[in-house]
Amino acid sequence: ERWAGWMLTIDLGGMSEDLIFDRRLLSSDDRDHIFQLTSMIMLHDTSPRPEQVRAARSLLGWSQQDLATRAGVAVSTVSDFERGQRSPVPNNALAIRRTLETAGIMFTETGVSHGIHWTFITERGMSTLVITFTPEATEPVIDFASIFGTVDLPKVSIDAIQCVTSELRSKVSDYVERHGGKSPHLFRLRKMLTDMPDKEFFLLLSTPPTSSAEQYHFEQVLRRLNHPQEQPLDDRMQVFGLLLAQYDLFAPRTDKRVDIGNARKADRICRFCGRTVKTGARFDKEAHAMPAALGNKYLKLTEECDVCNQYFGDEIEPTLVELLNIQRVFLGIEARGSLPVINFSGGSMFRDSSKDDKLMVVVSQKISKDASGVLTAQLGSGKPIVPQNFYRALSKIALSVIPEKELPALEKTARWVRYGESAGKPLPKIAAAVVMLPPDPSAQITLYIRKEAQPKLPHVVCEFRLGCYMYVYVLPFSERDEGDLIGFFEEEDFRQTFRHYAFVPSWSQHDYSGNQEIQVIQNITLQPLDRSN
Repeated sequence: ERWAGWMLTIDLGGMSEDLIFDRRLLSSDDRDHIFQLTSMIMLHDTSPRPEQVRAARSLLGWSQQDLATRAGVAVSTVSDFERGQRSPVPNNALAIRRTLETAGIMFTETGVSHGIHWTFITERGMSTLVITFTPEATEPVIDFASIFGTVDLPKVSIDAIQCVTSELRSKVSDYVERHGGKSPHLFRLRKMLTDMPDKEFFLLLSTPPTSSAEQYHFEQVLRRLNHPQEQPLDDRMQVFGLLLAQYDLFAPRTDKRVDIGNARKADRICRFCGRTVKTGARFDKEAHAMPAALGNKYLKLTEECDVCNQYFGDEIEPTLVELLNIQRVFLGIEARGSLPVINFSGGSMFRDSSKDDKLMVVVSQKISKDASGVLTAQLGSGKPIVPQNFYRALSKIALSVIPEKELPALEKTARWVRYGESAGKPLPKIAAAVVMLPPDPSAQITLYIRKEAQPKLPHVVCEFRLGCYMYVYVLPFSERDEGDLIGFFEEEDFRQTFRHYAFVPSWSQHDYSGNQEIQVIQNITLQPLDRSN
């Protein structure tokens, strides 16, 4: 008698999961009682943050008294928690969280959202779509279910395996026309299907994958659906199986706007100095998670204060850019709409933008050619750099994008990146290689985050890529690591876990521990193409 509403059945290859929609009986004068959605499989026992509770109440239109009454706690518990004066006892914190989740709130790394969350997995990646609703307007939910499943109230069934057809595109287009005015983000759904060819399969899930291993499983299911002629990829599991068992992968997108961190300035904590607005920090500047000079237009970090942003831009990131200048020109990486022109003491490099193919030009005062036809252009020195700042800049990128829950264990890392603390300690070497991967207009970052304690494996392994140039390094000084990680790349446990690196034959390792300013002499060697192969 207490529960009334819909049951949603998600069917995936004969397997189903049920979501109970709790719609308590509403009295005619109870206008502020929101339609309550319960996803029984999505309850988590971790405590929400004060700013998340405030944001959740705002989405629901609840007062502190409303939340306290529904959660069965004192209103002072809610008010003191939101002001940051005290944290509720675990039972009360759990009651507050479950009350908000029952009302349709989903807690995320960057805040909260309200509605039904759908995860789309295509061959181009994974994205989330939120279908919002009110008690008086449940049509968006019903219409969505009618497109991607069947509706027979009180039961709604959604098919997890979907296929693009002209009929599906037409239905989605009509759906967006009806509901896109109030929910503009629905237009992304129409564009996604427009960009996909007919007969391509995709997956529609009620919850996102809970681990990299689970995501990999879904991606392989999708791969087999779209490419049935290919042989099963069991050999890939032999390569990646141990890695996915030990690590979660995190690779933020760089092809569309992504803001990492808290949306509310008042609730932000700088990831590097720990200051807040209350303690004098300002968050007015737009901070890039990776330097714009490396092609990054869209990946931004909200939790980097203006003072830290200025420091990184003046003191740390110039070394990273300086040591990657030749790669930037070679790859044609655009920064803020223009191609780089790099000057050295004995020459320069640039792309000739007057030509359609934007040919790379190398100007040198000293060019020599040996008997085998190898050309060497001596460019001379560029700007002075501090080697350790290269490592600090790469680590700053990783700290900018890493999930917030990992930051407490990386406090020493953040202080080293920001203030140079522990600068005298030895650092692990950075492994570098040229890997023939498809080019991207922006640098890319992938993090491998260890799931459980494992003394012989690093807590966070980072993979930074600029075009075909790849750098593998670890975040030093993590509280979850034992030892200094010197020589990690050669350790047998690492090699057995990160087996895919063995397919790259030309790794070289470089020591960036030096914290004194040096000059780097840059030369370019051009070898004639062997046309006999």
